[in-house]
Amino acid sequence: MKKLMIFITLILTVFTFNIKAETLRILAEAGDEATLTIAAAQFEESNPGVTIEASYLGWDDFMATIKLKLADNNPPDLAHGNQGFTVDGTLIQNGLVIPLDEYADQYGWKNLFAEGSLAEFSWSDDGSTWGSGSLYGISPVAEDVIVYYNKEKLKSLGLSVPSNFAEFENALSVSNNAGELPIILGGADGWPIIHVWGLIEGAFVEPEQVRSWIFNAKGTEFKTSSRMKAAKKLEEMTKAGYFGSDSLGIGYDDANAMFINGDGVFNLTGTWMTSQLNEGMGDNVGAFAMPRNSSGVAGGGSFALPWHISSKSSNPDLAAKFLDHLMSNDFVDDLMEIGRVPAQAPTINPTSKLQAEVISASNALVGANAKTFYTDWSTPGMYDTVTQELQKLIGGAASADNFMDAMAAESIK
Repeated sequence: MKKLMIFITLILTVFTFNIKAETLRILAEAGDEATLTIAAAQFEESNPGVTIEASYLGWDDFMATIKLKLADNNPPDLAHGNQGFTVDGTLIQNGLVIPLDEYADQYGWKNLFAEGSLAEFSWSDDGSTWGSGSLYGISPVAEDVIVYYNKEKLKSLGLSVPSNFAEFENALSVSNNAGELPIILGGADGWPIIHVWGLIEGAFVEPEQVRSWIFNAKGTEFKTSSRMKAAKKLEEMTKAGYFGSDSLGIGYDDANAMFINGDGVFNLTGTWMTSQLNEGMGDNVGAFAMPRNSSGVAGGGSFALPWHISSKSSNPDLAAKFLDHLMSNDFVDDLMEIGRVPAQAPTINPTSKLQAEVISASNALVGANAKTFYTDWSTPGMYDTVTQELQKLIGGAASADNFMDAMAAESIK
């Protein structure tokens, strides 16, 4: 018996020594904390010896520092980026992240999606051209900007979910005349207005035209007649009081909290808010894709923030292996359970009525090929330009013509 115990001890000792202790350092935007908490625990359990060290930044801090974090001498192995020239273009131009084609072929990531779907993650290796080339990022999550609404308020106003933009406008007018705030908006942070603009723009400009401009702003006309109609419509909505009188003094988080507490009939924001809105409002919150002025739907949307592997990572293979866990079919249902919209089809039913409506809205956008991405992706300086110019427009300090001129000027820089 003693010899047996010694033998077992030796076997366990050898097994323990053969387990390689590895640490994977991850930097993520704070909205993915719930996702990574689950994924890290699963990955550590199935990969003995591996430790996941994850840290998080709120959106504003993330946008302000992610390029510096990845340029550091000791960057994270795996980190979020952001589609477009402002972040991803800069990371690639400076050689801070690596192409993922080898890993995508190894793990079959490209086979998970329709041809062309990953264009927003594809770049020339010098970072000068976007929309084709090498694959530099990947994400398991779909994110769309849609319309959330207070069901009780809409019903009490004698309204139903609008089927075209004219009906949406009428709902705003009826709400305003009844003393309700038509649209809650956290304009103090700037970037939430990009989402509002994207929905109004998508209502008047063909989604394919919007995407073409974003991929090639310098070579595509910005000041089109349809886009001017969208800008003037946003100006009209502002002058009509549809965003209230103090939206530029309200932050994004506060605006969502106010919506949960009963302020606003509509909330134009992203599907990343689904879990929080459902928790706060239950069956009183609904969602739909923004109807266009002519027919169909449109909405700002894409995959969620891309994951990048640092060019300075000491273990890119481990980072890729963790990415594959996030991209796996096994993880799709986990994303559903925490309220995200997976980019692949889940095997379980929606966890709430709201999630079912959100998935329906997302499917409508996908089915119509109507995702319009995000305006700030288009040029390195567009994020600052569009946020500042939209704040001026919403605040009454600039006209639709002023906005269009400033945007057109930035487009050709």
